[in-house]
Amino acid sequence: MDDQPVNVNDEGSSSPAEDAVTASTDAVESVDAAMPAPEPAVEPGPSERGTQDVAVAAEVAAAEAEVTAIEPEPSDLPESTPDVQPEHDTPPLRPESSSEDATAAAEPATPAPDDATPVEEPVFKYQPGDIVPGTITAVGANGIEADLGDGALAVIPRAEIDGDDPEVGAAIEGSVIRHQAGTGRYVISPKRASRARAWTRIVAAFESGEPITGRVKEATKGGLIVDLGMRAFLPESLVDVRKGNSRALIGTDVTVKVIECEKLSGEVAAAERRSEKIVVNRRVVVEVERRAAKAQLMADLNVGDRRTGRVSALTDFGAFVDLGGVEGLVHVTELAHRQVAKASDVVKVGDQIDVVILEVRPDKGKISLSRKAALANPWTQFQAVHKAGDLVFGTVSGLAAFGAFVTIEGEGFEPLEGLVHISELSRFRVETPADVVAVGEGVWTQILAIEPDKRRVSLSLRRALE
Repeated sequence: MDDQPVNVNDEGSSSPAEDAVTASTDAVESVDAAMPAPEPAVEPGPSERGTQDVAVAAEVAAAEAEVTAIEPEPSDLPESTPDVQPEHDTPPLRPESSSEDATAAAEPATPAPDDATPVEEPVFKYQPGDIVPGTITAVGANGIEADLGDGALAVIPRAEIDGDDPEVGAAIEGSVIRHQAGTGRYVISPKRASRARAWTRIVAAFESGEPITGRVKEATKGGLIVDLGMRAFLPESLVDVRKGNSRALIGTDVTVKVIECEKLSGEVAAAERRSEKIVVNRRVVVEVERRAAKAQLMADLNVGDRRTGRVSALTDFGAFVDLGGVEGLVHVTELAHRQVAKASDVVKVGDQIDVVILEVRPDKGKISLSRKAALANPWTQFQAVHKAGDLVFGTVSGLAAFGAFVTIEGEGFEPLEGLVHISELSRFRVETPADVVAVGEGVWTQILAIEPDKRRVSLSLRRALE
């Protein structure tokens, strides 16, 4: 029906709700008046009682329908009417409930099936960051699976494996990354577990000051990268006690000390592409090792001892020879029996040579060596092959005011230098040897005399030409 405005403020006017109630009451009274009054002396029978009840119920239902038809909308009801509620909050007026209604109300309602009943989540024994052992149970195209024991299972992303896939049955250790709530499995990373173990070892070495061993992986700007289970930087200045070819250490194991060890902040870590900064020092370890070895070795060295060593470095004034933990110097004058301009003309780094101990000074940690003394006397060997009057070929190796030095090489003896006096350079008067010969020139000379005790051979260019 059409909604009509109701003015609840006009005196003497009634609301539609009141009219509905009045109409309902009149209808019930009219029904009661129309019905014959029961005789007091005669109790109606069951069938009559049923007929009357049906008639009453029909009249009441008609009255209820009429009331419902005129029931106003909630918005039309005045705020002061406490007994009338909006249609969606209060059910329509009903007659007193019948016995069937009471029975239905007494029966418990059947609960509706609940499809959203939560499934009980599995209990995870390990938490993210825990390192757990396991055994590989499957290696397939979709991933790698492991058994952690006690019914716990794990999956391993291939990106978290270093190197080739493990074999089924192999033992493995992984760091828990997260839980798979839907499957009850763990996601673990062997790579992260290895890094966690390495970090613990590196921090322990840093705090205790104990050396740690790693392998040199590559050279980088300003130094080397050492693998300690994590990347560590070895600055060039901290590689050795003496500057040398640090790249020769690539692929070898080195012992170092951790001198810096820290976790990087978020911004720095992003820029560095790693979350830790590790700096190591090999030089301090080498110094300690060499001091200990040098002290022991120097105590065992005696002047005149013959030793074998490795040429470890070359300088303008000689060659350093490593005798097995301690280094001695072979001065350039002790490298050969002939005159040597620079050490690289005789030996190179890495050569194994025999030397003789000339001097040991433990107070200063210095050892003087001689290669020349360990070589056979070339003049004695030369005398066994040649004699005075023989012609020999040589190379002019030096010039002096009094003549020219000629280096003679041959089988059965070490190269040696002979002297061509200025008077034996030419049949004519010579003002300076450079007027006749030049350094590097090959010449034939005649042997004038061999003096092994004086380590001297006298030669003549003039007589060879004659």
